[in-house]
Amino acid sequence: MKIGENIKEIREKEKGLHKEDVAKALGITVKAYSNIENNVADVTVSRLYELSEIFGVAPEYILNYQEKATYTNHFNNYDGNQGVNIMYQGCSSDQIKNLEEQVDKSKRDANRLQARVQTRNN
Repeated sequence: MKIGENIKEIREKEKGLHKEDVAKALGITVKAYSNIENNVADVTVSRLYELSEIFGVAPEYILNYQEKATYTNHFNNYDGNQGVNIMYQGCSSDQIKNLEEQVDKSKRDANRLQARVQTRNN
C-alpha cells in the first residue's frame, strides 16, 4: 500500500472522517487533499506530521499502516493443550510465543497451588 492509500484507510475506517474535514484541518482544498490520498501529490514530512496529529497517531503508524482486521487460527496440539483453538489478532509470532509461555507458567503455578491445598487438606 502507498502512503496515500494508508491515509485514506485510516481516515475512513478508523477515524470516520470525510475528506472535507481533513482538508479543512490542513488548510488546503479538497482537491489538493484528494491528490494526497490518490498518490498524485507527494506527502512532505511536515504534512505527514500534520496528518498524524489530526488522526491522533504516530507518523510511523501512517507509513506502516496495515488493516487490523486480520485473524489467524492456530491449532496447537503440543504440550497437552488437547487441540484447543487459539485465535490471535494482529500478534507477531514472538508475541504469541511469549503469551503461550505466560499461559504455561500460569498453569504450572495453578497446579502447584492446587497441590499445596490438597496436601494441607490431607
